[in-house]
Amino acid sequence: MVDSVKNYGLAGLNANVELGKQGAKIISDSSQIAFQDKDGNASVIAIADGTDASHGVTKSQFDGIVLPKLSYNKSAIAYNSGNITVGTASANTTIHNVVVESTTGTWTDENSSTEVTVGDDSDVDRFYSGFDSSVQTKQEPKYKYTSDTDVKIYVTQGSASAGSGTVTIWYSGTIS
Repeated sequence: MVDSVKNYGLAGLNANVELGKQGAKIISDSSQIAFQDKDGNASVIAIADGTDASHGVTKSQFDGIVLPKLSYNKSAIAYNSGNITVGTASANTTIHNVVVESTTGTWTDENSSTEVTVGDDSDVDRFYSGFDSSVQTKQEPKYKYTSDTDVKIYVTQGSASAGSGTVTIWYSGTIS
């Protein structure tokens, strides 16, 4: 037997809908929807895990989110350090900025070949280049790795015979 539906000429629903006699209610105004029990108190609703950017998320999905915090790595360098591996940046790690400063003032006998760069084996100056031991310099690459990659400091001695400094790398994600 076929159930027949009678709509009595109604074109839609009211802004407030009661689910069954004395049941829960869906209350709506122009900007939000509320779920209430029969007495008008807020009602708990169950939702599935969100699968699209516009979906709500469950508490278990929310609890699983690890917000990236801003961290830094400070490494000492010397005029003759060569290549220094800072650590491995995990996929999705973002390098926000790099600060390079001399701790001894101008490096002795520094010349145009004396250089400090910060990057990785694919691009040795991806984050920083243009070392000048007489000033503190900062560069903001805002670069996000898509796979695990070693982050390195490359010190080219040139004619320098003395000098030291620090390289501070600010990042979110992990470098281990």
